[in-house]
Parts: sequence; structure tokens; C-alpha cells
Amino acid sequence: MQVDQVTYGSVKRHRMNGYQIIGKSEGVDLTMSSTFCQWAPSHNSLEVGQGHAALDAWGLSYFPLSEFHFVVGRSVHGGPEYSGRGGLSVVTSALVISRKHLMGFEFHAIELMRTALALGYLILPIDHDESLPQAALPRRPLQLPPPKSDFIDSTPAKLPDHAVQWIAREICSLVRDGRKVMVAGHSDPLPILTQMMDQMTPTERSEASFACGLKMSSRRDFRIQFTQEKLSTRLHKELERSSIVPIDVARVLVDSNPVSIH
Repeated sequence: MQVDQVTYGSVKRHRMNGYQIIGKSEGVDLTMSSTFCQWAPSHNSLEVGQGHAALDAWGLSYFPLSEFHFVVGRSVHGGPEYSGRGGLSVVTSALVISRKHLMGFEFHAIELMRTALALGYLILPIDHDESLPQAALPRRPLQLPPPKSDFIDSTPAKLPDHAVQWIAREICSLVRDGRKVMVAGHSDPLPILTQMMDQMTPTERSEASFACGLKMSSRRDFRIQFTQEKLSTRLHKELERSSIVPIDVARVLVDSNPVSIH
């Protein structure tokens, strides 16, 4: 099947400078582009783990673009920010997939992302082409082993299996109660998100927008988010003000009957 692509980042062009749509394929219209820009991360939006290089940071996101289209995106650091703000620019590569085509994946956004990455999509673009080809994807997900840490299991798992399973179940329970969730603490989001999606119905998956590796932002209204930051009193109060329920990873690990902090 043919799926539209979008790239977003900080570029200097004759029409405008700064964060904007860099390139898109023909099926992405102006309304979809405008909505995409509201969700896409901009400067200094990627979390960089303690002891990790900024160039190794990455983020994932899944969100509705319209009633009939959804986005899966992967954000990484690109080159130096040209504007003088310092640091590295943030570049997002994304696929825009129709509801009909996502049904072939039973709305399992993680399986879609892993299939796309295995086929060479959702990677840092090498140029600033304004016109992109559509991506050719299979109608069903590739059969890949469950992730243990990241997309290629390049690092040891940060959490034991029982903690991953518990957090995934708790996210499902909270989301079914209509709550927004933040998983706070040292974790690998990918296996948690995979097990979370595995436990949801296709309809629940379609509504379960999520982000990991991105700093929290009030303009990006995800239902499920992750932060590597520990659940401090400051963070707890900030989440409470935003009506977001935290799941404390540290507490999950030490409590024989862990409970989320409401």
C-alpha cells in the first residue's frame, strides 16, 4: 500500500524561516499540514538521557491528524540549529496513514512503526526536498520479535519483564477510565507501548495517542506520555495541574503491590 510521508524541522527558506513542514507527499493537504505542525516537536523538545549523547536521542509519537488519517512519527536530532539559538535542530520523519490502511495493522501503531523502520522509513532525511514520494508498505505488519529495549535491542532492558507487564496493564486501565497518563522514570518505552497495544482493542488503539522521548508540552495533547525524569514533587504537581496521572517507575520496582499515584 502507498502511504504519505512528511518531514518537519528547522529550515531557512525564502517564504519563511524556522520550524515548518520540510517536505511532504502529494496526499498531505494544507489542513493536514497545519494540524501536523500543532503536534510536531520543535527546538529543544527531545529528552536526552543522563550519560547519553544528544545525537543518540529519539522520540516517537502517534496521534490523529483528522477523523480519517493518523500519524506515526520519529524525531531525532539533526544538524546544528541555524538560527543562533544553539544546540541541535529537531527533525521529525512521519507517515500519514488512512484509517482504512491502519485497519490492516489493527491500529497497532508500534507494529506499523517497526515495519516502517525495518523497510527504511522514519529515518533522518538526507536532504530538504519539498516533494516526497509516498512510502510503500505491506498491508500487514512484518513478523518481528517483541522488542526488549529499543528498535534493535541495542541496549540491555532497563526494566524486568514483570514491571513492563504491570505498567502496560496499568496504562490500559487508566486510559479506559478516561485518564491521561505519564510514565515517569528510567524505562524503555517501546516494550511497554507494545504490550499496552497488545492488550487494547483496535478501537482503543486508534484513540491511544502517545509520545515518548519528547518533553511534555501543553500544545501536544497526548493521552499517554513517557519521561525519563524521576517523579519529583515538582513534576507530580505539574502533572496534577494538567490532570495527568503519573505512574512512578521507581515505585513499581520496589513495591510488591505497586499502585499508580493519583
